[in-house]
Amino acid sequence: MLARMIPEAQRLHAALVSAFPAYVTARFAERGYPLDRPTVEAIEAATSQLDLDLAAELERPFVEQRRTPLEVFGSALGTLNPILAAAGIEESPERREGDPYALAPGSSAALGDAVQTAHLGWGGAKAASLTRADPRGPQRPVVVVFTMDHVVRQELCHAAEAAGYDCVAARNPSAVAEAIAGDTVKLAFVDLAHRAAGDAVKRLTSAGVPTTAFGGGVDDLTETGLRAAGVRAVLERDRLLSHPEEQFPRIG
Repeated sequence: MLARMIPEAQRLHAALVSAFPAYVTARFAERGYPLDRPTVEAIEAATSQLDLDLAAELERPFVEQRRTPLEVFGSALGTLNPILAAAGIEESPERREGDPYALAPGSSAALGDAVQTAHLGWGGAKAASLTRADPRGPQRPVVVVFTMDHVVRQELCHAAEAAGYDCVAARNPSAVAEAIAGDTVKLAFVDLAHRAAGDAVKRLTSAGVPTTAFGGGVDDLTETGLRAAGVRAVLERDRLLSHPEEQFPRIG
């Protein structure tokens, strides 16, 4: 199976599978989660599952891939949820959809230099491949929506696509980096409720992407800091959702 991957995918596969058990063990240890024999065996099983699922995804052509590498990594982490629940571990206050214990890394940087380097290399290869393979010529401008909120994601992407944009629903900063590498991102929206919002804002504004931040109850100090960081607008979530179409200049 690995022989059918491009070299960048092989390096990313090896780096993620290698990092998985150490990452999980470190997270469990720092939170005081059990690391008894059944847990260790569950981690080993999850590592094997990651190996298979990630290889199956990365061997596909880029245009046929349906999950990002970090989403596959997160799915493997999700197989550990039952053993934590059985041990009576309470869900994390930072829980997210599909990740009740907030185990998923915010970006590949949290997994070490080797993973981050491999991830960026793979992302660059993906961007180059998709650009070459696009039979339509110039790609449509892209809107990045960085949120775990399904309602916001659905409303903004629907409005963006109706106005002539492609929409990238990014759930982690690495997905943002992959989108930026394609050199077609024209607008971005960052949910301040996301724990990696600061990282996403930094990546987007550093790349010169006009970025709008949104959230609930944004105070003046937070807004001032965001504008100093290069954010073009800061909106209340409800205001953003009341007329999302106003955020997208129509194309064509």
